[in-house]
Amino acid sequence: MLDSSLYDPMSPKTVGDIVGNAELWSALHAQIKEQTTGHLVCVGPAGCGKSLFFRIALVGYKVLHIDCTANSGLREMRDALRTFARGSKAATDLRWIVLEHADMLSSDTQAFLRRCLETTAGTTRVAFLCRDAGAISEPILSRTTLVTVDSPEDTEIAYEIMRRTEYKIEKTSVEGIVRRCYGNVRSALTEALAARHCSIVTDDTVIPALLASRPGSTGAAGIEWVSWAVQALLTCKNEGIDLRDVLRRGWPKHPAVSQTCATWSRLGGTSPRSLFFACISKLVRP
Repeated sequence: MLDSSLYDPMSPKTVGDIVGNAELWSALHAQIKEQTTGHLVCVGPAGCGKSLFFRIALVGYKVLHIDCTANSGLREMRDALRTFARGSKAATDLRWIVLEHADMLSSDTQAFLRRCLETTAGTTRVAFLCRDAGAISEPILSRTTLVTVDSPEDTEIAYEIMRRTEYKIEKTSVEGIVRRCYGNVRSALTEALAARHCSIVTDDTVIPALLASRPGSTGAAGIEWVSWAVQALLTCKNEGIDLRDVLRRGWPKHPAVSQTCATWSRLGGTSPRSLFFACISKLVRP
């Protein structure tokens, strides 16, 4: 939605564009290009740029991205993962498996991945992206390089907000966004881009008002449904309401919502924001 080129044309295109941890990302990118890096465990808080870095740095490589939030057991894709990791003996470039939210992986799955690290080291590198290295088993940690990523400084986040919104937001608004995001650049930019493109309205009745104003399932497109979704996000944030409550109270029996929630194993199986946007996307554009 708001991370599309339509609403965020200034999004990072190179590793050098990523806000914060510039020296770390530059050094790691050089190792990836030179193919001198080993398997990685990349640890850092939400919104610090872990996923963004690997999306940009691995352009041109064969990459398998897996979100472990809804797939902690990797049950249905272990054969495909094993086949991908083996690669081709004729290939000169390494393949990459990027496991986002790897701290959600079950112990059985980590044992399976540990064997993959050993048997496919000649063809593939695995990157475990997580917030808590303590959730990664010792056998994996002993076979990987630990990369610790810090949250960007407030001044860096403020500059990125101004750059990405083409300097169309007031300085006082930027300061408020930076203060509320607690180092999460992704959260800060969501709010900033919403302020840049959408009309944000709050209401004391919150959920009923949001449900009543939601664009219809057919015919709604572009800024209309994006504006509504972001309005819901910020209203619930300001009121201290879990976005999943909008799903539970608004569309508990809607097939699109039920199917999307089932994909995440359970209603609370991912971040409220990710689950909410995924459901709204299906509701408006089935």
